[in-house]
Amino acid sequence: MKVTPDELRQYYASLSDEMLLRIDAADLTDAARRSYESECAERHLTPDAEPLPAEEDVEESFEIEPDWLEHAACPCSFTAAPSSNHAPDAERARDVLLAAGIPCHLSAVPPDPQNEDSQRFDEYRVLVPASLNLKAISVLDKEIFNADLVADWTTHFADLSEEELRALNPEAICAGLLDRVERLTRAYNDEIARRRSKRV
Repeated sequence: MKVTPDELRQYYASLSDEMLLRIDAADLTDAARRSYESECAERHLTPDAEPLPAEEDVEESFEIEPDWLEHAACPCSFTAAPSSNHAPDAERARDVLLAAGIPCHLSAVPPDPQNEDSQRFDEYRVLVPASLNLKAISVLDKEIFNADLVADWTTHFADLSEEELRALNPEAICAGLLDRVERLTRAYNDEIARRRSKRV
């Protein structure tokens, strides 16, 4: 099951001009990108994005199983706590994923009083097709969580003394993130190479 073109058009039409222009078209699926660009054109807005490649150059898409919820993946979740409401956070994550053309479903999971290991409060789970889990994680990182991380780092930097701040090396504190990029890219390329070798 895919997000239909009508659903995409309705979603983009519901956004303000500012929110529409904040979307990075490079993160969208082909269908979502076409609907997004159509909405921008109708409003005479000029998004900062590369043009959609010719039809023959577009990456091959694949059908999502209609019953994907039975085997859904959870790219992120939000646990409720006293005097806090994370439902809007879960809804924001859903909207970001839908804007990227990724099917998404919100599930509220209450605590299980019979299970001692169960969370104590309601948990809001953002569910996507398992085949799109990694893409969903990437979209959420770029559109939501990276900004939150930068805000935390900015506050931390402001609390440091002049000497402490200058003693930091951006390459060192980002080494773990860069290593993750290298490892994931290598794992992907290794799998591509493995499948090619099987076809030879």
